[in-house]
Amino acid sequence: MRDCETMQAVQTVRVGMIGVGHMGMFHARTLAGLPGVEVSTVHDVDVAAAERAARLVGAEIRSSTLDVLDDPALDGVVVASADEAHAAATLAAIERELPVLCEKPLASTVADARQVVDAEVTSGRRFVRVGFMRECDEPHRQLVAAHDGLGEIDHVRAVHRNTNPSPRPVEVIAVQSIVHDVHTVRFLTGAEIVTVHASGAGAMGGSYRHVLVTCRLSTGAHATLEFDDGGFAYDVGVEVLARRGDAVLAGPAQPVVRREGALHVDVGDDWFERFADAYRVQDLAWVESIRAGTPTGPTAWDGYAAQLVVAGVIESMSSGATVDVDPGPPPALDR
Repeated sequence: MRDCETMQAVQTVRVGMIGVGHMGMFHARTLAGLPGVEVSTVHDVDVAAAERAARLVGAEIRSSTLDVLDDPALDGVVVASADEAHAAATLAAIERELPVLCEKPLASTVADARQVVDAEVTSGRRFVRVGFMRECDEPHRQLVAAHDGLGEIDHVRAVHRNTNPSPRPVEVIAVQSIVHDVHTVRFLTGAEIVTVHASGAGAMGGSYRHVLVTCRLSTGAHATLEFDDGGFAYDVGVEVLARRGDAVLAGPAQPVVRREGALHVDVGDDWFERFADAYRVQDLAWVESIRAGTPTGPTAWDGYAAQLVVAGVIESMSSGATVDVDPGPPPALDR
């Protein structure tokens, strides 16, 4: 059975939650609703958030990350805490040989992300799945199937329109949003991004309305990442240009409404609503991988490689130069 598909639950899986804010709460509710899954422990630095989650899923509250991880009955742990806490929690889980679903980004620095990769290599086993949920999004999966057979890919164009209510510095835009587009290019092409050049428009202090990233891939192909942080709807688009044809990401099906002499299609303005099903499928796939004893989905290496590109985007925005970001070959564990 392939990753991101369903199967009959065959054993109870006990999960611990580290971080139960907006994203963590969604994971807790989703997992608790799956057959044979028990969310047994939760921790959050926001005690009120931990209490809400514990009441919702019937879990015990733990006082710290390590208190969650030291539960000998756990089968896996979800890390959905603040970005800067992801690497430390994931490293501690690897040390305890616990499967981890770590929300993106894997870490807040390249060095920390590499430390997670190296910890897995030292252990000799994969434990980490990074939450790049677009791999489990049905339109993205259809796009992968559609470009299969079209030959070598020459170009990928990823367009990401966000509806963020306030300006964000490029460091935040890159880590929280563009990182998804980076991974999209990598998993669609199977190639590494080796150089990036970034520029911004609509500057507001240290923030930008629009960021454009041009990339060269290890295959010689190119990619463009176009990000808009102040758009009027939330939308993600991808186009793949190959030697024998091209393929375009299909949007979620929406009714067309005739009104006031015009045709209207509701695009939506919420990123979470757009990808809620993908998150659910991802969580189910992670649970199934625990049952099977075989890790699946985006790896620690994927998290590291994406973090390296994100750091290159930030550097290029500052310097105006093209930045080399080639991560080199992945360890054998992640091939």
